[in-house]
Amino acid sequence: MTMPPRRLRAPKSDGALLAEPPLLDAPAVLESNRRLLLGWDHDFQGRRAGRLRGMARAEVLDRSRRFLRRFGLDDLDGLPDPSIDPDAPLIVTGHQPELSHPGVWVKNFAAAAIAGRAGGLGLNLIVDNDVPKAVAVRVPFLDGDRLRTRYVPFDEWAGELPFEDLGVRDEATFSSFADRALELMGGLLPDPLLAIDWPRAVAAAEATDRLGLRLAAMRRAREAEWGARNAELPLGIVCESEAFLWFASHLLAHLPRFRAIHNEALVRYRATYGIRSKNHPVPALSAEGDWLEAPFWGWRREAPRRRPLLVRQVDPRRMELRIAGEPDILAELPLGPDREACCAVERLRELPAEGVRLRTRALTTTMFARALLGDLFIHGIGGAKYDELGDAIFRGFFGVEPPGYLTLSLTLWPGLPDDPATADRLREVEARLRDLTFNPDRHLPEPPPEAAREALEAKRRALAGPVDRRRDRVAQYFAIRAANDALVPFVSAEREELRRLAGRLREGLARNALARSREYAAVLYPVGRLRNALLGAVADLPG
Repeated sequence: MTMPPRRLRAPKSDGALLAEPPLLDAPAVLESNRRLLLGWDHDFQGRRAGRLRGMARAEVLDRSRRFLRRFGLDDLDGLPDPSIDPDAPLIVTGHQPELSHPGVWVKNFAAAAIAGRAGGLGLNLIVDNDVPKAVAVRVPFLDGDRLRTRYVPFDEWAGELPFEDLGVRDEATFSSFADRALELMGGLLPDPLLAIDWPRAVAAAEATDRLGLRLAAMRRAREAEWGARNAELPLGIVCESEAFLWFASHLLAHLPRFRAIHNEALVRYRATYGIRSKNHPVPALSAEGDWLEAPFWGWRREAPRRRPLLVRQVDPRRMELRIAGEPDILAELPLGPDREACCAVERLRELPAEGVRLRTRALTTTMFARALLGDLFIHGIGGAKYDELGDAIFRGFFGVEPPGYLTLSLTLWPGLPDDPATADRLREVEARLRDLTFNPDRHLPEPPPEAAREALEAKRRALAGPVDRRRDRVAQYFAIRAANDALVPFVSAEREELRRLAGRLREGLARNALARSREYAAVLYPVGRLRNALLGAVADLPG
């Protein structure tokens, strides 16, 4: 089946929200998912989906409370508990623990709002198995009258370590980040959130040395103050839960079929979108002889570099695991397509004590979250594009339609001083400049100057001349160009004025590209502007 192309674009205007389907439809999608999941009881190598869903919620929400308690954020009392009340839905979202822009952050407020309207609970998964893109944020400042930006670091770059194993390397850089960023901004934005909240990130050093968890604790405290109390848990902890290991064991037990479905769906996806890269949206699952690549990461605590997990089925009831690039066998599992996974799960539960990380990848993260954990998943634009592929794999592997999800993204400008220049005005000016260059005769006064009449007559004769032969057309071209060159001095004053105007417009548009960017870290925004936008985006949900 060919997937229809689906184009998701971030909104361009300030304060605009992308919601697909519309937020007003979120309750209907939620109810449809609950009916679908209630009737779906897939066998995960000896554990049925219904049982695993209850197990997953109980484990994740219990560990979430313990996690939040570490940072003094155990504020879920009084909220519905989906691990106890089967009628209480769980709304799930997630993102890397970085200083993200408001378009990402709005998902957490939506999760809390949708859950609140539905009598349920929101859950944010801290995607700590990913690698940070940077340990600096782009900060705007004025250089004279020019708006510019500069990257300000909040830690020393440690290389491609996953957040889970990434500690703060330079405490002085971390603790002084807010002061340095605010000094550079020089009051350009009033009342930035950073001035209030960064001390919370610094204080979180008492609970953890992990960079991502400090940022997550700061963010979660702010959400609670603004009324969004979601459960929260690092994905690494989720991946060590028993329910997840049953899910992972099922995929490993049927890896040849899963890999074939995955790679076939990937070929169709790339054909649909005209993608030639072998790495987008994800690489194909590879094979090294009888070793097959699984949709999971593996690494060792003492060498925290993510590598694909490779699997070899030794016989129908036994398989071996190893990390790509390592010769040694990581673990042997008593597992096969027709074997119950209880003993394999027990073996996988031993791996953390051995310093081994078995972690999910993007497509299997949301597959688990949507199928066995939550009732509605909220994606950003990037995650939604991934899960078009994920849906095709889900259909092929499980043989049912996957639960629906919500795609959400907000565009919010920080409120920097901008310019009245517009792209339409620049196009108008450039079009007139071109016409003054190639048709200066159209812009002469009436009557035209005496000195211009010879050139005007030459252009008229050239335009009326023959063009049947190639040499006639070449002669006409050069005659017209010579006439235009002779006429241009008569419109030079207007051309020079328009050139200056075009330059000013280009400068204004360059300023606006900075002033109206949606990509600045949310902590740089004015508190009131940010709060109003995030809460306002989800204020119209049906109650």
